[in-house]
Amino acid sequence: MRGLLLALLLVGCRYTFFPLDPGKPPPLQRPFLVARLQPEGEEARLSLRVERLPSPGYLHLRWYRGEALLLERALFLEGPGNYGLSLPLGEGYHRLLGLWEGEVLFQLDLGTPRLPDPDEEEDQGQGQKG
Repeated sequence: MRGLLLALLLVGCRYTFFPLDPGKPPPLQRPFLVARLQPEGEEARLSLRVERLPSPGYLHLRWYRGEALLLERALFLEGPGNYGLSLPLGEGYHRLLGLWEGEVLFQLDLGTPRLPDPDEEEDQGQGQKG
């Protein structure tokens, strides 16, 4: 009796999963792609290589100059392969967002963003100067 009780307690201390073989994990539902954005004269060239795509659908692209949205495009992806697109390029900082089903997949930048000058004193309203 004592041995049976001890065996039950020892079995309860181990990690046990049923079924013992969980099987294959479910396939990932998110696409896997490699994106590159390169300047070519007055255009920016997007090169896109799709490695994994759970189902055909639209990749929504948003092209910004600074904070201003310049244009939106949708690129239909049928399956794994290479895709490309040209975008207008001007002076300044540009940013391309790629969205799949409303979620951001990537962000690519060209240029340097305008950041505040760290040496410039700014009144933040955090008290009085003394």
